[in-house]
Amino acid sequence: MSILSIRDLKVEYATQDGAVEAVDGVSLNVAEGQHLGLIGESGCGKTTLLKAIVQVLPRNGRVSGGKIMFKGMDLMQLPAAEMRQLRWREIATIPQASMDSLNPVQRVGSQLMKLLRVRGGFDKRAARRRAVDLFDMVGLDTERLMHYPHEFSGGMKQRAVIAMALALEPSLLIADEPVTALDVIVQHQILEVLRELEEELNLTVMLITHDISVVAQVCDSVAVMYAGRIVEQAAAEPFFASPAHPYSLGLQQAFPNLARPRDVLVSIEGYPPDLREPPAGCRFAERCPFVQEACKEHDPRLEIVGDNRLAACLRTNEMDALRVQAEDPTLWQHVEVAQLVGQPPPKSPPTGQCLRDPIAMERDLNAPPLAANSVETLPLPDASDARHRDGGKGPGGGVDDILLEMRDVSKRFKIGGGLAGLLRGDKEQTVYAVNNISFTLRRGESLGLAGESGCGKSTTGKLLVKLLDASDGEIVFAGEELSGVDDKDLLAFRSRVQLMFQNPFEALNPRFTLYRSLTEPLIIHGWKDENERTQRVVETLDRVNLRPAEVFLDKYPHQLSGGQLQRVVLARALVLHPDFLVADEPVSMLDVSVRAGILNTTRRLARELGLATVYISHDLSLLQYTCDRIAIMYLGEIVEIGPSDEVINNPQHPYTQALIAAVPVPDPTVENPPLRIREGVPRPTEQFAGCPFAQRCPEVMEACLSVRPPLIADERAHQAQCHLYGEHHKSPKLNHDGAAPR
Repeated sequence: MSILSIRDLKVEYATQDGAVEAVDGVSLNVAEGQHLGLIGESGCGKTTLLKAIVQVLPRNGRVSGGKIMFKGMDLMQLPAAEMRQLRWREIATIPQASMDSLNPVQRVGSQLMKLLRVRGGFDKRAARRRAVDLFDMVGLDTERLMHYPHEFSGGMKQRAVIAMALALEPSLLIADEPVTALDVIVQHQILEVLRELEEELNLTVMLITHDISVVAQVCDSVAVMYAGRIVEQAAAEPFFASPAHPYSLGLQQAFPNLARPRDVLVSIEGYPPDLREPPAGCRFAERCPFVQEACKEHDPRLEIVGDNRLAACLRTNEMDALRVQAEDPTLWQHVEVAQLVGQPPPKSPPTGQCLRDPIAMERDLNAPPLAANSVETLPLPDASDARHRDGGKGPGGGVDDILLEMRDVSKRFKIGGGLAGLLRGDKEQTVYAVNNISFTLRRGESLGLAGESGCGKSTTGKLLVKLLDASDGEIVFAGEELSGVDDKDLLAFRSRVQLMFQNPFEALNPRFTLYRSLTEPLIIHGWKDENERTQRVVETLDRVNLRPAEVFLDKYPHQLSGGQLQRVVLARALVLHPDFLVADEPVSMLDVSVRAGILNTTRRLARELGLATVYISHDLSLLQYTCDRIAIMYLGEIVEIGPSDEVINNPQHPYTQALIAAVPVPDPTVENPPLRIREGVPRPTEQFAGCPFAQRCPEVMEACLSVRPPLIADERAHQAQCHLYGEHHKSPKLNHDGAAPR
């Protein structure tokens, strides 16, 4: 029996450039107790569909056709007051930015109890009892009811939002990207909570996400959206085993898989069509490797292609053969054009110091774009290139030489204290962000730093590029200790070392054209000739697959997609041809197919330029694909480091094993093992006599509580900081309360 039935739903947004049909003719049935995963790239209409169901579209959005039936009621015909009562009671949502959904100036328990009293009719005492039960249900300490949101970790905020969504026992729960931006450990814990609640409460769930691995682990059925339409719908197991639409094929092959790693990830080149003027034929045709002329002329509709499976493709009867062809990643690389509707290249090089007239830019929007092959790779000016200055090798010579070395580096911060702390009674505390870490990095080598939030990854990255100075230890770059670099030499150091920031939407000045943003580093480092600056910018944009490069020069950041912006951020980091790059979560905010393109581009450029790279991420599947070596950090220490395949396939530290177990696999037949470690990372203001992981370790021994384990290496340069590594200590195991088992 269907609890939710959507029929030919159309939702449009009014814009200055015309109406955009964000949802176009979507039909969907959700049965009672079903767990449906709705997947697709950003902008495909997933969140708009959610907002249409619960009637919270923005002012410029409206449902222009179709029906939404919930338990026999037509939601489009319900008065606003009745729809308001339906929300929370019958249909509850977990919003996309759920960690920002709590009022920062009210206690979390007060917000939850207000919902229970206003919407649920509970009295004060009953609301308190219900709030306690809800916190117990989602695994939160009931004492936390009296805390403010800023006192909660990201995972705790997410659990609190889930508790609010389930407060009135709704029949349908719609979760919009419920685990985006969370650590893999916290993500695993949240998904476990959702799974348990689904079984315990017999919940009907719609999970909206671009992360297909989350859908594989939580959902029993899948619907794929593209350009406002459903292009495939099937049960989870047959969908992941044999997708019936080329777009579904691309999404699956773009996602890294720890269980079955790929040599090359697929990047679905190009962009979805402009829904102000959708194409006459298949909306995926311009990006499809299997496109035929008929696909551009005929618009395929959802049709039954097997048992309980629907797909919208003219070649569904050939999918068995197409799936075999799709295993070749080069098949997907035929789309190389920028697909920017509009702007021709400037007739002369832009000045880089002034902004082009926005009215003139708008006037050019209807001009045809350049051909994709109109940009040549331009020669590099020798005089200003850091690598050319030292003969192409830098200090020390050969490609295999050590470029960077950290020697027992620590970083401490002081918090609290002062007059305000004195008035509040707070004592000054020390945050031990990085603790005695050591590693080396050779030219052209890539190292991944992995761990939970707060483990010291980003602080380490800032130390490496000298945005922070170490409290203790030495950082040696190209034979020179960084503490000895004065202001005069700092500019030269900056030309050789770059940082790629996490959020591409905030990494560029919104008032600058891309040309101005990309030429700024060149101007700072003494490039006086504008023609040479323009040549370097065009060549760098071409290197990061933004083609034709000249189309982008006069663009502003808001005119680009997230994937294009990240490529621009990468180009800005590479425009000086540095020797060393630190990439801090460079793809965490991007769609899976866009992310694959960025990773492929970064990996290729590292090989071509001999670039040493440190990648910072909590996702080991990405690091396995990208890095030569992986270092696992916990509470500011490196607890395991070694070759990527060795760390992933033969983890020695219990924390590494937990991180690997927490990474969801995009295969519903593979179930993630339960995490054996305790929740909650200790505060970095504490120091431990023994192993810092002992409080959470399932293998804890007496020696772990009092003796700090050394970082032991084997013959494969695989090192782990654990008493169990090589069994060089044998002690009785302890329970988590510290008592020896009987």
